[in-house]
Amino acid sequence: MDMYRMIRGRIAEAPLLLLRPYVAVSRVFLRCHANEIPCSDTEWSSCASALQTLRNAQIIKADDVASFLALGMSLVTFHRMISGISASTICRFTLSLIRPHYYTDQIDEPDALELVCLVFLDTTQSMFRARVPVIEYRVRDPSRVYQQAGLCGSLLPLLYQVCLLATAVKMGEGHNIPSSSYNKIKRELHAWSPAISPSTLERFSSSETLLLAAQANLHRAAALLYLHRLRYPFGEQNEEAEDLSRAMINEMEHCLAVAGQFPPNITLILLVAGAEVQDAPGRQRMFILISNILGSNFYPFIANLRLFLRRVWTERDRGRATYLFRLFEEDPELSIPL
Repeated sequence: MDMYRMIRGRIAEAPLLLLRPYVAVSRVFLRCHANEIPCSDTEWSSCASALQTLRNAQIIKADDVASFLALGMSLVTFHRMISGISASTICRFTLSLIRPHYYTDQIDEPDALELVCLVFLDTTQSMFRARVPVIEYRVRDPSRVYQQAGLCGSLLPLLYQVCLLATAVKMGEGHNIPSSSYNKIKRELHAWSPAISPSTLERFSSSETLLLAAQANLHRAAALLYLHRLRYPFGEQNEEAEDLSRAMINEMEHCLAVAGQFPPNITLILLVAGAEVQDAPGRQRMFILISNILGSNFYPFIANLRLFLRRVWTERDRGRATYLFRLFEEDPELSIPL
């Protein structure tokens, strides 16, 4: 209902800007569910026009921020539904557009619900691409539950720090990074836990609360595993990496057994955990897990996830000592959203 009210409110505020792309997204979603051809010329035209509007936009008034966040979010969603190519450029451009207003505290976060979703998407993508996210998120309410990020809002600043470290390693500065830098972030990640308020426990069922907590804990574990692999490329210090991977896979399977589904938006979690699996039965187990992602029968990026895992396993079987982000560099447009 929160999402329903938000969408209605957005269209009421800016119908000329949002109505056509919102209709295009809803039609594509329905076609995908019906296993039909997902996109018509009308939907393409609507979203192409909306994308041009976004590219030419200049936000003068803070009151317009929410509408353009909604436009960017709708275009990212459309792209995710129809394409195996990354929508990261749209996401990052949208955040760059509103960034001046964010850092001058002109954005009322409760009225800009798409903000955290886009920051969450950009930050997780940036970690795997070893680049600096557009916005360093400032936590205002650690226990706030977000539509896509769940309870991960308070984790975003730590993920940002991991991104900065990854960027330094990518730029060839890894040998100059002291052990204390890795250890500091590692301690902070170990100390972090999702803040679950009494109102959250009242609002959500026990299964929903389990999924929210699991989503947050899995992203923390993925950050720890990614941090470990920044320090030790594939082939080095494998034991700790494999322990983290097993724990993550076990938690995902526990969610399936108890709640009947995965926590939302954990596609990249499956990738980073699966990259550590070395045996054939374990790798088949990963593909079974992937088949349980909601929308696995129609989201184009699911095929990319399987492809990328095969690529990682091939490189590891060859004994190649490298970083995960180096393998992403070989296909910069590959889409594996979250």
